[in-house]
Amino acid sequence: MRFAALALFLAIATVLRAASPQLSAINPPGAQRGSELEITVAGQRLADAKGLLFYSPGIEVENVSPVDGGKFTAKLKIAADCALGAHSVRVWTASGLTELGTFFVGPFSNIPEREPNNDVPHAQPIGMNSTVNGLIKDEDVDYFSIEAKKGERITAEVEAIRLGVTMFDAWLAILTKDGRQLAANDDSPLFLQDPLASVVAPEDGTYLIAVRESTWGGSDKSVYRLHVGNFPQPLAVYPAGGQTGEEVPVTLLGDVSGSIEKTVRLPASEDPKFEIFAEQDGVVAPASNAIRVSPFPNVLETEPNNFVKQPTATDRALPLAFNGVIGERGDVDFFKFRAKKDEQWDFNVYARRLRSPLDSVLEIFDANGKRLANNDDSAGSDSYQRFKFPADGEYCIAVRDQLGRGGATFTYRVEVTPVHAQIALAIPEIVKDSQERQTVVVARGNHYATLLRAKRSDFDGELAIDPKDLPEGATFAAGSLAGDVMPVVFDAAADAPLAGALCKINASKSGESTALSGGYEQSVELVRGNPNNTVYYKTAVEKLAVAVTEEAPITLQIAQPKTLMLQGGSADLKITATRAEGFSGPINVAMLYNPPGIGAQATATIPAGKNEITIPLNANPEAKTRAWKIAVTGSADAGKGNVWVSSQLAELEIVKPFVTGRIERANTEQGQPATVVCKLTQNAPFDGKAKARLQGLPNKASAPEVEITSADQEIRFDVTTDVTSPAGQFKGLFCQITFEKEGAILVENTAQGGVLRIDKPTKEVAAK
Repeated sequence: MRFAALALFLAIATVLRAASPQLSAINPPGAQRGSELEITVAGQRLADAKGLLFYSPGIEVENVSPVDGGKFTAKLKIAADCALGAHSVRVWTASGLTELGTFFVGPFSNIPEREPNNDVPHAQPIGMNSTVNGLIKDEDVDYFSIEAKKGERITAEVEAIRLGVTMFDAWLAILTKDGRQLAANDDSPLFLQDPLASVVAPEDGTYLIAVRESTWGGSDKSVYRLHVGNFPQPLAVYPAGGQTGEEVPVTLLGDVSGSIEKTVRLPASEDPKFEIFAEQDGVVAPASNAIRVSPFPNVLETEPNNFVKQPTATDRALPLAFNGVIGERGDVDFFKFRAKKDEQWDFNVYARRLRSPLDSVLEIFDANGKRLANNDDSAGSDSYQRFKFPADGEYCIAVRDQLGRGGATFTYRVEVTPVHAQIALAIPEIVKDSQERQTVVVARGNHYATLLRAKRSDFDGELAIDPKDLPEGATFAAGSLAGDVMPVVFDAAADAPLAGALCKINASKSGESTALSGGYEQSVELVRGNPNNTVYYKTAVEKLAVAVTEEAPITLQIAQPKTLMLQGGSADLKITATRAEGFSGPINVAMLYNPPGIGAQATATIPAGKNEITIPLNANPEAKTRAWKIAVTGSADAGKGNVWVSSQLAELEIVKPFVTGRIERANTEQGQPATVVCKLTQNAPFDGKAKARLQGLPNKASAPEVEITSADQEIRFDVTTDVTSPAGQFKGLFCQITFEKEGAILVENTAQGGVLRIDKPTKEVAAK
């Protein structure tokens, strides 16, 4: 039912595209921390821009000044201690929220690229430890020159795809002043599709940096940030993680000048990607290396440990984190530990997720070397295995590269953890390969509905959702899980101020106060390209963007605060619209989702000038008997593009049928009457009389409505046929019974599959 539940949610999502503000570029795309600057933000429908929402602290926004509908300027103040690297950001306007973009903060002063710099003689001079904001057009090459001393490190790296603007696959080279190539790079494990090159200067003099698109392409969107300097840039950290709250000595590996030793104080709480920035001689790297912070101790490999009979052994009890480096081709690392019978543990390898080049294979062995389990890619390119130990005793794990590769930066970490309840919440993808409607935009005095997908691990039952830091005047209500999705509705008071906010969402088991591990995490795919619209760069945010916007021209209401439906029955959901003065246009509506076992038409339209519509609902006979929370979404264009609203959360309760029936086979001839008998089984008493109709009769055949009570054991339908009624066997008969309960009309369909056979008249009858 997951896909069915989403089907209606997706049906009219594309309508919103014409109205949402859009973010296409921020210029410049980054700046030095501790600086102030004016940026220009370009896109569409930005005339009512109010501000920018940065997902991490350290950047203040002032003086938002619209230039036109597609552009505005803003002043940024970047704190001296602002985190280096990418900062996710959205624009919020009086009418909505844009898709997510990125803005980079670096340690160096920023300078613009200056044309012409397309060949060696015209290379643009820059200082050591500078950041260039540039653009590569078609077949363009940008050259820059720097001065370096013999033995000095020269490091260059490019932020291109990581800017999240377009599929710009940059190429980078470090050259001598006469154009001889010393180092070049296209892709790097640390920066994915972005390049990194580093050399030690062989002599005093001038060196060149060249940047282009890897296939000599380029466009007006191919912006980049080039960092050039004598800064260190290691490629990996060993160990690849540590225990919460501890000081951990680490080795930064892969820098062109050699390894760097560092002691790091780890935070007191878990962090899946704690950032370490290399620093030497007061110069800090513009990009980080990531390690994990976990609440259990490290075990570090000791060589030789290449065989099951020669492992790195530990007496520490699980949970543990095993750390190592696949240091050369063909290397395999074994670790030995003790475990108890019937204990179940999760084994997670962290390598690619920390930008190690290792494509891990994980194996579990008993003490005699018998392989008990293995895994390659259950966690992307990283390995994952859940394993239940068959007996008390000693066991080994082994880690190797899937292709037998190895090297100094092939670091990894294997965390062995107990099975525990986890949750991951996100808004499902609404429009394929798009960020459409992955935010909440609620108009003042209105409702906005969306779905949250809940990926649960190792627990069942209902969820309690608790959003934090909603905009002033905004409230929240949630329904029950339907499969892996749950409906949520945000409300804004009529006097709520226009605002944008980033909200943390905690989740707990219903009835429990302790938050589950995990929470809201929206994966955002920023750059796609060939082949097959492949995702080349994505990021993730842990807060939901919510905006309170200007009033919408409509509000929607489900007329019945509670709707009853019988299993196998149907109901009409009445939707009423209230229109703003002067707006009379059509309103598109649809169910937010269908609870399991419930069917509804994909979309409907309240016609221009009308205020009501009915959406027919149908329940299959196996629909779960319980109360579901439902909502209806709607959109309308009042002249500024479509706005999106919803109804309140209303209740749809599925109950067992009052009766079940079975139609006995009946026969007749064309033009002759017949009696069709439906045997009844009374499941629950009902008050008064119900009305029964025989449905599915062939053309020119009919039967009058029959009234029944809860005491009746059968229904007898008097069927009349016409001489022109078609002859044959009709297997689609069923009984439709209409009840009235608590002022609601309940319709039940029962006794499906009844058969009426109509024969042609015998010759004698025909002759008469």
